Amino acid sequence: MELVNPHTQQTPRFFAASPRATWIAVVLIFLVGLGTRLFQFSDPPLELHAARQLRSLFISRGMYYENLASAPAWQREIAVSQYRGQGLIEPPIMERLTAWSYALAGGIDLGIPRLIAILFWSLGGLGLFLLTRELTDANGGVIALAFYMTLSYTVMASRAFMPEPLLIAAIIWAWWAMARWSRNPTWKHAVTAGLLAGFAIFVKSTAVFFIAGAWLGLLLGGLGLRQALKSRQVWVMALLTVLPYALYHIYAVYITARMAGQFSLRFFPEMWRDPRNYFAWLNVIDDVVGFEWLLAAIAGFFLLRERFARGLFLGGLVGYGLYGWAFMYYSTTHDYYTLPLVPMVAVGLGSVVAVVLSHLSVKRPWAELAFAGLLLVPMTLNLWDANVAMRQRDFQADVALAEEAGALFKPDDKVVTIAPYYSGTLQYWGWMNTNVWMSTGDFALRARAGQSYDIKALFNEMVAGMDYFFVMNFDEFNAQPELKAILQDGYKIVAQTPDYILFDLHQPLTP
Repeated sequence: MELVNPHTQQTPRFFAASPRATWIAVVLIFLVGLGTRLFQFSDPPLELHAARQLRSLFISRGMYYENLASAPAWQREIAVSQYRGQGLIEPPIMERLTAWSYALAGGIDLGIPRLIAILFWSLGGLGLFLLTRELTDANGGVIALAFYMTLSYTVMASRAFMPEPLLIAAIIWAWWAMARWSRNPTWKHAVTAGLLAGFAIFVKSTAVFFIAGAWLGLLLGGLGLRQALKSRQVWVMALLTVLPYALYHIYAVYITARMAGQFSLRFFPEMWRDPRNYFAWLNVIDDVVGFEWLLAAIAGFFLLRERFARGLFLGGLVGYGLYGWAFMYYSTTHDYYTLPLVPMVAVGLGSVVAVVLSHLSVKRPWAELAFAGLLLVPMTLNLWDANVAMRQRDFQADVALAEEAGALFKPDDKVVTIAPYYSGTLQYWGWMNTNVWMSTGDFALRARAGQSYDIKALFNEMVAGMDYFFVMNFDEFNAQPELKAILQDGYKIVAQTPDYILFDLHQPLTP
């Protein structure tokens, strides 16, 4: 007897007609995706937004060394002070898991945080497949998973030691729970949806745009506003959604004050008036997901068969728009701010493919294979691009240089630095606490906020009580001619190689 899809009244085609083929495809996609991500697994985590990853490295190392009695006292002191000096942006969940894993492994292995990030991203992929399969069919689920696991940018981002792999997984599973509650609004499903939505925002507060947008769209597309306001389940879900982060916010801002400074230099309303910023934002979207895929996905949202599903993702898309608009500076300069768009686009593409395949003629099975083959081409190219990108640079040289530079100093030397990645590699592998001189980007960011600096006065303030000024980033050094003149004309060089210059602040040059 021939199966019929009750939602489309079409004969199931391709993966929708074979659960075995579906799960074989899912396993193969995960194996290929994981294999690509495990390439050059032992490389230092510097290939994507190194300064952001180094922040997590500092935190996890400090957590590990904090109770490591066998470590030299000076190392433990530096590791803990670097950890405490990072402040709080979001709960250090991945960092704490990494520190525990270091303890279980008996030492620091930088493959551990990379593996944790990959596992979280893959867990999100499983949730994405289940969600898209429920909203479309198995064809849509497989395509959504393939897009999510093979997009070249996500191959890199899902290996990064940042909160984003966990954040994306948490958002996806929250959407899955919301959709399940919409289909079957029991108290069990309501509590699950509220807890998972609350956890996503707890992981990183910016998730509120994608969770709140999805909630509003889902409720308006399902119950309607009036019924939603009367529903006790809705109010409980709302409470569970906001409560975890609200408690953390109170603790981090008002009790410990460790997160109090994290809200400065975040919002630049003047950027909203410049059309160039919107084009820059679109360019970032194109680099991360592909603008043509985004347009196809939006069409796919309208093809979703259930109103609540259309509302969920159109609401999530509006949430992304508000998020990018609110954080315009970061949306145009930090491409990982666009990562939450990836699972949305994946669902939309899955919806398009599900509809197309469901309408293929039974008499032309070759069309299924041709269609699948065409979809495999960009996915294969994406994986190849990611592989090439990972081969382009050997970051072991950065580590070796940082270790060499760190050996120039004693633990109690006080040093001001201009070095790559905000001096992060020097501080981490060179075991140094340094005062970091601002980059040209830092000065430009503060200029947007109306702050200005007298370079000579800032220099005198920074070097007061310091022993050395150490330069490793010559591009940055040359981009600040006033600082360069102050150092070269005012202080003796005590060490110089093609990789660094060391100025002794205790040996001023005679005018």
